[in-house]
Amino acid sequence: MTNARTARLRRQDARSPARSKGAPRRLLTVGLPVLAIAVVAIVAVVVSQGGSASPDTTGASSVRAAGPARSTAFAAGDVIPEFSARGLGGETVAWTDYRGTPTVLSVWAPWCPHCQKELPILDRILKDYPTVKVVSVVTAVGYHPGPTPEGFMADHGLSFPVAVDDATGTIAGSLGVTGFPTVYYVAADGTVSTTVVGETSEAAMRAALDKIARV
Repeated sequence: MTNARTARLRRQDARSPARSKGAPRRLLTVGLPVLAIAVVAIVAVVVSQGGSASPDTTGASSVRAAGPARSTAFAAGDVIPEFSARGLGGETVAWTDYRGTPTVLSVWAPWCPHCQKELPILDRILKDYPTVKVVSVVTAVGYHPGPTPEGFMADHGLSFPVAVDDATGTIAGSLGVTGFPTVYYVAADGTVSTTVVGETSEAAMRAALDKIARV
């Protein structure tokens, strides 16, 4: 082997370790952004499911909703889709049980301060409307600190039927709920007479009840 060739091979061997050490560094530089994206995606999934990865214990398997998810509340003249779910006492609460009867349908969350104020008032004035029934759906349970649905009902002395929605808000989505409480005043023919999203006055509640009680 010539001296020139030997010198050239030695120079190549001297460069080889530098290249082999550089490759892992380049791989790490590419891998970190990919890993970060994966972590963000996992976090986004957990947040979209209510901020908890714990299993749902609200009887999700019993929840049924006939309508697709909506981005807006139902308006006057619309028909409320069928739904059913386990009630707080273990019974089945189904919208079909209120067919043919003027009914107030309230969708609420136990941590909602507007619900805590409005539902007791609504329950009280409904005693003046014996021909009107009331049923409710509790949803978004555990999204914020607050009482349990059972605690909410007991604290306010309420006893109307409560359907328990699942962790993904299947029933609330089918009812177009965008705020709490959402209250539908439904006529005997099943069509919506008045829709109220958010807290309202007692006078407004009575006006909405007057419309469906005399139909």
